[in-house]
Amino acid sequence: MRLDDKIYFDASAYDVVTMGELLIDMISTDYVPTLKEAVHFQKTFGGSPGNIAVNLAKMKYRTALISSIGADDFGRFLIDFLQDQSVDTKGIQMASTTTSMVFVTKSKENPLFLPLRFADLDLKLQEDQFNLIENTKIFHFTAWALSHEPIRKVTMALLEHARSKKKLITFDPNYRDVLWEKGHDGPGFIRQKVLPLVDIIKPSESDAEHLLGKGSLEAYATKFKDTGNLMVMMTLGAAGLMAMDDEEIFHIPTFAKEVVDTTGAGDAFWSGFMAGILGGKTMRDAMFQGSYSAAYKLETMGAVCELPDALTLELWARQR
Repeated sequence: MRLDDKIYFDASAYDVVTMGELLIDMISTDYVPTLKEAVHFQKTFGGSPGNIAVNLAKMKYRTALISSIGADDFGRFLIDFLQDQSVDTKGIQMASTTTSMVFVTKSKENPLFLPLRFADLDLKLQEDQFNLIENTKIFHFTAWALSHEPIRKVTMALLEHARSKKKLITFDPNYRDVLWEKGHDGPGFIRQKVLPLVDIIKPSESDAEHLLGKGSLEAYATKFKDTGNLMVMMTLGAAGLMAMDDEEIFHIPTFAKEVVDTTGAGDAFWSGFMAGILGGKTMRDAMFQGSYSAAYKLETMGAVCELPDALTLELWARQR
């Protein structure tokens, strides 16, 4: 896969099916250095796969989500929000446990978080999940969906199914030890079992360090590439984006001039990038659209926002 390649898709019922954590984000209302100093929190819709599905649905792409929530008021809040945004919810299960939530510091850099994970781990394998995979152009999932059983087994079964059906597979390798099953080698599992099945990954620099140990950006990208025929996009915060194919290392600067809240910026990048490749752009041009989207999101509060259409977004970014 090359930076100047375009991807051509067969007609499908869905443009993107996402899988993984669906939860409540409790974001501190003030900028604080740690959660200890936080006093008030704002309840928001959260979870990276849900954010992406909503962002794309707002841009009129057809999305569905595979996840598990509790049969409680927080779970009903999440379902209502998704349905209001025209995201297909048939892949969402109601578990007997409580809806998961994450307490997050409002931040202009890297937010700190405390996860309380319950229902999002309790996903069961069902036939309609395979049907969703078969009827989408892109299958996207996160490392959260690999962190424990039973969701790990479900994710691997659907990942292998997506690979067998030649779907475009994108993966957010947002590994953190605090999220993972104790005693399980998460980084080794991701490198050996997951990345060889994936087409495109977008680690942050912090993600890369957690998975690969300390190293240079080029060394990170090369190590990721060595696991398979991957397109590697690495987000670098204020330094923008670095991407790598078999022939070239490519940089895009950040277009953000003001940072209000970093929550959901990576998801906005994924959303803009996917919209770009679905719209017929090259990988390189889609990365620009993702970068514009991330910059736009950084200037708003909360995990999701109204992203402008591609032309308006580019004009906005270029006039910064």
